[in-house]
Amino acid sequence: MTTPKLTDLIDEYNEIKGAVSFKPDYKRLTDKNLEQVVFCDKIVGKSHFSVVRNQDFEIIFTRKMGEKVYQSRLDLNTYQPLYDTRLLLNWGPDYCEIRWDFKPGCCDFSF
Repeated sequence: MTTPKLTDLIDEYNEIKGAVSFKPDYKRLTDKNLEQVVFCDKIVGKSHFSVVRNQDFEIIFTRKMGEKVYQSRLDLNTYQPLYDTRLLLNWGPDYCEIRWDFKPGCCDFSF
């Protein structure tokens, strides 16, 4: 069974509002020899979605709708994710967000 690519998870049904959790290719994500890593670069309807790891080791999620641009960043210099950690993208009509998608284990507590 093949895992769908991030670009396959963003489509006309979730152009305006959506959430996608995906596991990035950690080998490419952390490869210091690669200046940039593109995980998604897709136009859907009137929106353009992109998820890129830049040369400063930031993961940047950008959503453009016409003249409006929304952007969210994660700094890989201050946090090294575990290999089973996923990224969560959220977006709506006036925002976009990227964050680590932590799944609490049996012994994690939230207050």
